[in-house]
Amino acid sequence: MNGLPSVLHGFEFGHPWLLLALIVPAALAWWTGRTGPIPSITIPSIRRVAHLGRKPQRHRGIRRFFWLLLPLSLLVMALARPRIPQGQVPDPSQGIDIMLTLDYSRSMAETDFRLNGKRISRKDALVSVTRDFVKGRPDDRIGIVCFARTPWLVSPLTLDHEWALASMQEAELATGTGIGWAISASSTFLKNNSERSRIIILITDGENSAGPRPLESAPQATREKIKVYTILIGPEMVTPSAAANHELNRVARLTGGQFFQANDARALQEIYGLIDQLEKRELAQKRHVEWRELYPVFILPATVLWLIHLLVLPFARPGLP
Repeated sequence: MNGLPSVLHGFEFGHPWLLLALIVPAALAWWTGRTGPIPSITIPSIRRVAHLGRKPQRHRGIRRFFWLLLPLSLLVMALARPRIPQGQVPDPSQGIDIMLTLDYSRSMAETDFRLNGKRISRKDALVSVTRDFVKGRPDDRIGIVCFARTPWLVSPLTLDHEWALASMQEAELATGTGIGWAISASSTFLKNNSERSRIIILITDGENSAGPRPLESAPQATREKIKVYTILIGPEMVTPSAAANHELNRVARLTGGQFFQANDARALQEIYGLIDQLEKRELAQKRHVEWRELYPVFILPATVLWLIHLLVLPFARPGLP
């Protein structure tokens, strides 16, 4: 394949078994071009007729092959479906749908997280860890909803993860924390008719301060069979007794998800890793391939050659087979 031009990289026949039919024009070419018996006559001397000893062709096989058998060979190759790949697309029946619902309130600018020994903001830690999580889920459709007082869709469900992450990077922080609205919006954006599992990963550093309470929006996710994983981040951890009755914990339990806490970037990475394992599915790596069909490249010259043979050559040179 290295010797082929780059435009033909990946060239193949969709039905290669049809190429066996090339035996027919090959056999016809041999039959029409095979040599005949040596002519013989009774003469006293062969000096002047020595050239008659050469083995003649029984028919004009080369011309016949070019004008009749070559077009037939090209048509056989066209039927074998020559093609080159245009690109691979992951099978949409695989993977799950994940809506990342991220708190982009002003408090996310607090620089009380550490990553790789450096002090960074909660937002920067969230972006970095989220990027690693997304890159580890190539078969999942992932969408992103950011929220402050109100939610906004940063990226719909997509397999173009780089585009989704770039859009998240450009989102700006705003005031307020509307967790209930964020859950409702994420549930709405996850609605679809596919058989994929659907989850929401909600990350926030504060309490609901605008719109409906999270528990008021959770039933919508439950009706849609959407699990909600909730993660509370910040330097201060909620005590176990308080966590048991925390509203985000109750939302997670109601929808079949889990509640987590993270007080630094490492803890957030571990939580993402745990969710990754909880929602990992054994996927058959089936992929759809888009093809560019090349059969016209073979049919067109075959048609032209046959038309020349039928319409032009009989008049151009009488007696030409």
